[in-house]
Amino acid sequence: MHNINIRTLDLNLLVVFITLWETQSVTRASERLALSQSAVSHALRRLRERLGDELFVLGRSGLVPTSRATVLIGPVREALEKIDQALQGDESFSPATAQRTFRIAAGDFVEFLILPKLLQHISLAAPGVVIEMVPLPEPATLPLMLESGAIDVMLNTPTALGAGVCCESLSTVQLQTLIWQREGLTAPRFPLDLYLERPHVVISMHERGGNIIDRTLAAQSLSRRIGAVVQNFMAMPIIAAQTGYICNLPSPIARTFAGVFNLSCHAPPFEFPEPELIACWHTRFDADEGLQWLRVQLKDCAVG
Repeated sequence: MHNINIRTLDLNLLVVFITLWETQSVTRASERLALSQSAVSHALRRLRERLGDELFVLGRSGLVPTSRATVLIGPVREALEKIDQALQGDESFSPATAQRTFRIAAGDFVEFLILPKLLQHISLAAPGVVIEMVPLPEPATLPLMLESGAIDVMLNTPTALGAGVCCESLSTVQLQTLIWQREGLTAPRFPLDLYLERPHVVISMHERGGNIIDRTLAAQSLSRRIGAVVQNFMAMPIIAAQTGYICNLPSPIARTFAGVFNLSCHAPPFEFPEPELIACWHTRFDADEGLQWLRVQLKDCAVG
């Protein structure tokens, strides 16, 4: 057991420790901390010497914490959070003068639905605020990223995120069905027989609109044909235009790209439940006036 004098311990080493825990990589930790890789490696070496433990060892997916690091992470994070909260004090957030970057994790369809309106407003009301969109992380890591502040807000359809994460409904997303204009469909609602006959291009087969559609069809003892599974919404109308496949998109995206790609836009053959769009953040930041302001802007843009 090493005796540690906290008065001589550089607290920056603990910041590096937490960042290495979250990123599992010296390279990614250096990017997040705006330090060189050698500086991060040096900090880790100093921390190992002070604590008498390797703390992290190389594994198949990156740096893996030792049992000692696993015991330390909770108390160290809690202690630094309390220091951070004490130092921040009661400084208020003023949009007109704020110089701040907010990191929002979201899929491409959320960027299309909300980001243009959000930036239009922020450019006037909060010119010093920067919005940084980042990809949705894996569900298992998302709560920790919200808790650490690596992500300020997550925008997505509902998913289980565990204790400490707050969620607020922003809006629902109406779906529209697209197909070649050359099919000559004139009815507002898409014909069911063609909907079941023609292959569909879909966005993932997990917790997005596809499942809502398939569950509704299954309740009627029906199923659709899947012709392609893609990674983002913007690929769907392009594929539909080139193949004759059917695609189902949120209404604003559908209306925008129907004309661009010579597709006709229709209500689905059934009244599918409309996917809900939610904003999630960690309770640690409930009192953060900047994030309170951001969530108001996001809701206004989602329902506007």
